[in-house]
Amino acid sequence: MTLNSSPGETATQVVGMIAALSHIDSAGFHGIDTELRGESPIIDEFWSSRARAAQIAAASISWPEELQPQAKSFSDAAGRLAAALSAGDAKAAAHPAREAHAAWHTLNTPAWSYLAKTAGLQKAGDTNQHQHQHQAP
Repeated sequence: MTLNSSPGETATQVVGMIAALSHIDSAGFHGIDTELRGESPIIDEFWSSRARAAQIAAASISWPEELQPQAKSFSDAAGRLAAALSAGDAKAAAHPAREAHAAWHTLNTPAWSYLAKTAGLQKAGDTNQHQHQHQAP
């Protein structure tokens, strides 16, 4: 592992990022967005708590300076989604779901790339994007 600043500080930040990103990635923002844009959307009873937990995970760690705007944007979007889901109106929750899904991508890709670079695994031109198809808005 290649640590670029104080080893203890960077290691703590890396561990926090891995924990937060793993939790955020497992919340299912793609599936929530897809379901709520469907013809007969139904809110899963666990989505609100998952979105809220992802919001907390993103807000609870110290992100590298270059990722702080994306982390803040994601945390805010996840909070709006959690609130919309708690209200129980699937149609009204569709826009916050799309927003949270987009904010997740905006954080996820550069954050995992940052970790790969920190670990010495990033090669020139690599991206650490997940592979799934998106429908145009």
